[in-house]
Amino acid sequence: MLRHQITTVFLLAFSVMTGLQAQHVNSYPKDGKVRDLKGKVQEDIVVAKDGSGDFLYIADALEAIRVYLPKPITVHIKEGVYKEKLEIPGTITNVTFKGDGPGKTIITYDDHTGKDYMDTFDSYTLLVWGNSLTFKDMTIQNTAGSVGQAVALHAEGDRLVFENCHFRGDQDTMFASGENSRQYFKDCYIEGTTDFIFGGATALFEDCEIHSKSNSYITAASTSEWVKFGYVFKNCRLTAAEGVEKVYLGRPWRDFAKTVFINCEMGSHIVPEGWHNWGREETEKTTFYAEYGSYGPGANRSARATWSHQLADEEADAYTIANIFAGHTCPKGAYGFPWYGYAVDSSFNLDDSYEKYKKYFPDIQPVSNVAIEGVETTNVKYKDLGYRSLEMDVFYPEEKSKLPGILLVHGGGWRSGNRSLQAPLAKALAKRGYVTAVMDYRLSLEAPYPAGVYDVKDAVKWLKSHADNFGLDTSRVAISGGSAGGQLAALVAMTNGRLAYEETNNGDQHASSTVQALIDMDGVLAFHHPESSEGEVAAQWLGGTYDEVPAIWEAASALHQVSERAVPSLFLNSQYPRFHAGQDDLIQQLDQRGIYSEVHGFERSPHPFWLFNPWFEQTVDYVDSFLKSVW
Repeated sequence: MLRHQITTVFLLAFSVMTGLQAQHVNSYPKDGKVRDLKGKVQEDIVVAKDGSGDFLYIADALEAIRVYLPKPITVHIKEGVYKEKLEIPGTITNVTFKGDGPGKTIITYDDHTGKDYMDTFDSYTLLVWGNSLTFKDMTIQNTAGSVGQAVALHAEGDRLVFENCHFRGDQDTMFASGENSRQYFKDCYIEGTTDFIFGGATALFEDCEIHSKSNSYITAASTSEWVKFGYVFKNCRLTAAEGVEKVYLGRPWRDFAKTVFINCEMGSHIVPEGWHNWGREETEKTTFYAEYGSYGPGANRSARATWSHQLADEEADAYTIANIFAGHTCPKGAYGFPWYGYAVDSSFNLDDSYEKYKKYFPDIQPVSNVAIEGVETTNVKYKDLGYRSLEMDVFYPEEKSKLPGILLVHGGGWRSGNRSLQAPLAKALAKRGYVTAVMDYRLSLEAPYPAGVYDVKDAVKWLKSHADNFGLDTSRVAISGGSAGGQLAALVAMTNGRLAYEETNNGDQHASSTVQALIDMDGVLAFHHPESSEGEVAAQWLGGTYDEVPAIWEAASALHQVSERAVPSLFLNSQYPRFHAGQDDLIQQLDQRGIYSEVHGFERSPHPFWLFNPWFEQTVDYVDSFLKSVW
């Protein structure tokens, strides 16, 4: 008998969110004609304030560049002061932005914390999400002054190069962020007052001038524990404004901050102890602050903080440009040193999502990824790709028996995110008597569709073939996912037994990838549909737009793969209808086949509601109740 349970949960006030828009119409002012060029330009272009180029404004040039360019291009930004607040999205790659010199091409803005409810993350002049980008011969500045945090550059992308650029500001001038981000600064000038180089990126500063404008701190690294190098300064000059005489090399924004100065000239403004623990003595055991070959009046090695380090010769030798930016399969980059064989996008993460949504949902609280009593954890490598392995974390009750299982797939637009995002939900469900697992899979910057589908199905196979290790009942395995992970989960569930969706030369070929239930949290079910607004990000994963590869868009849509092998399905929805594209049509097909489904909507909720309270516990309840009703 069919049952539909549809509920709506009223939680928080709704706010309309809008993204940054270009400030002016795309045009070629040199011939006076206005054209619609959005996303169409794939050749070198010129931005010029005097009208002699292709665009008057940088924002318009950014909107015009084709997503995921098939070949590198150069955007020449001619002499002028461009007062623009700019965001370079993750869809822009392989571009060199070249100015006419730091004193001639100037990008400037004046936002700061406290202005129109802004925080540090909103205060940037230039925000960079894109990968494989180069910036040359320009100034990027924030002119807000001494009014609190005011970021000039916020860089999150991977494989970013800045050459002969000046970064001007006061507090928090440069946010070199992203735990998977690698950034290279060559022959640059960076100035500021407090913590004016901060964040979690792997960043190499070579032959740069680091200029302190007040008595304070230069760096505030937030390096992740697993990141090897953090901030590295080589052959740099540390200078100061007149009257500045007490500056620390750094203090830890996060516990595992890593910052190293090698062969750097240090002015007398650098304090003898060099480093500060930010009032937290426990960080003296977890940070890594080091120097090698420091010289000048501020290079007082004997007086340095006892918990900092002076590198030995062989240790300093390891800080080569190749080692700092090493990857698994490494093509040569523009400077002849290895980058990763694929870019890593860290833009979708819990911290940034919290900062994004807390303005609209003031009561929102991120769910902590902490151990839960009575739940055991095992980390495994479930698939060998040759150049790297894909990992999975399995959570299970201490008392093992024939328990149902759930594989949870993370979201992030098929290009970002990692398995840790689903870990809190997996642990909470394990506490309720399930064997759960979270997994990594290949994202679009590494491999396009259907690689991620193959990986999810291989993860199911691995779990089933190792069921006895965790007390898993292989006849009761559900697939779950959020956002892009929900789309993947739905496609896997609707293609049970379809060999076209299996990678025949990988995974455990003796186990089945069949699942017995689906939990889809805000994952689209049809890419090309009247309710869908999937575009550039989906096109990158699917290898082209719908017009270019319509068959792939159809094949990747769960709606078009429903058969008698489809499974009972639970749909958990946020307030944003576009993430439910094709859901009603798919449920209708399930009805026709006598397959049970449930829908629950959180009407006042962010898109990734499963990452936050007050929606997290209700999500756990809905999943648990649904699975108990179908098994």
